[in-house]
Amino acid sequence: MTQITAPGVYPDISAEDYHADNFLPEPSLSSSIAKLLVTPGGTPLHAWTESARLNPEFEREEKTMFDLGAAAHALLLGDPRDFEICDYPDWRAKGAPFAREQARKVGMIPILAKHWERTIEMVAAARAQLASHEEGRRAFVDGKPEVTICWREGDVWMRARLDWLPNSGDLFFDYKSTGASADPDSWGKTMLGMGAEFQNAFYCRGIRALGLSRQPQLRFVVQENYKPFALSVVGLMPGLIDLADRQVERAIALWSECRRTGLWPGYPRRTAFVDAPPWHEAQVLAREERRADADKAAHALADEFHRPLERARP
Repeated sequence: MTQITAPGVYPDISAEDYHADNFLPEPSLSSSIAKLLVTPGGTPLHAWTESARLNPEFEREEKTMFDLGAAAHALLLGDPRDFEICDYPDWRAKGAPFAREQARKVGMIPILAKHWERTIEMVAAARAQLASHEEGRRAFVDGKPEVTICWREGDVWMRARLDWLPNSGDLFFDYKSTGASADPDSWGKTMLGMGAEFQNAFYCRGIRALGLSRQPQLRFVVQENYKPFALSVVGLMPGLIDLADRQVERAIALWSECRRTGLWPGYPRRTAFVDAPPWHEAQVLAREERRADADKAAHALADEFHRPLERARP
């Protein structure tokens, strides 16, 4: 892999090299690793562990199961000739594992024939829906797919892999598939859980830094991976973008500090004490009140049941 020494746009970096982080002069910060530095459930230790360049024991997990969303992503952004269609009932069949590995060695995407038709159907549904969308009709046309951008912020090398780099304009699109709902109101909550707002801020920083757009706007094309493969296009409000940008700033500063000191701390080394949040306390009190009401009703019913017997005593 040729070493890159200058910030810029690099369309020919493979996905394997991008994730291996082996093309820049030093370990670089990606959106996914940066998120681990500052979002709940992550620490600098988690970020170090997920860095292919820093962690000598890093092993990237390869999915062997069929992922319709990943296959649709590759087909929507790429070329049908990128796929190697393998006519086996499943990957455990005789000869199937060898065919899969051979396809990967030459840069092809192996896919079972039975899954190919479903992938085509999902992508066709996406294109049909995007064609009639006010902004979506500009998605994944007139540009280049899977483009790597690299830039520097202070002493930190940054990298991102854009789903699509348009030849002109300020609209950038990123494709997401979901097994839940693509309804904007529903996916908006999912988006926050997966850190899509962080990705938005991270990518837009790179786009601005390289002069690709002064005011980039990232849109998420969200498609359900089940019939009828409905999709929506989701953008972020300015307040959420500003909040995410502050998180990215913090992640860059923390990465720089950890790289300088060589220290990658995990969770706090002091005992953490957890208090009941208001919602939890309200739930407990409401449950206790319901049980108390139920007990009163049960006692009243029992009293009513026994009263005639008491009257009948001599």
